[in-house]
Amino acid sequence: MSNLGKLFILIGIMWLFQLWFAYKQSKIFQDDIRALRKQGVMAVGMGGRRYRGGRAFVALTADDNGIVKDGMVLRGFTVFARSKQLSAYTGFSINEIASGDRVAEGEKKKVQEAAKSSAQYILDHFERVKAGGE
Repeated sequence: MSNLGKLFILIGIMWLFQLWFAYKQSKIFQDDIRALRKQGVMAVGMGGRRYRGGRAFVALTADDNGIVKDGMVLRGFTVFARSKQLSAYTGFSINEIASGDRVAEGEKKKVQEAAKSSAQYILDHFERVKAGGE
């Protein structure tokens, strides 16, 4: 086998490892946010760019009054990133977060974008429920 063939096999094996690590990371994040679902309406938003500083995923939980009860953030550039508690939005109104009036000071823009997206998903859910859907 030529060196080029060995290189392609090595790249293929590395790609399979990356897929496996990404799968494990997503399963761990799902397990972490499972507790949030029990606290109320939960949604996950995404912010940031894939190759420019990485993405952030924010899970927010709101009660029936639209107040954030808890949150979790997954940010990082590698598959070794783990979720962390996000208490910066606790007590904020979903309406204020979705409109951009409330941002968590000290958090990166990608986290703020992801929180805004998550809040908008929760608002959309409340609107569907109000309209007689779900």
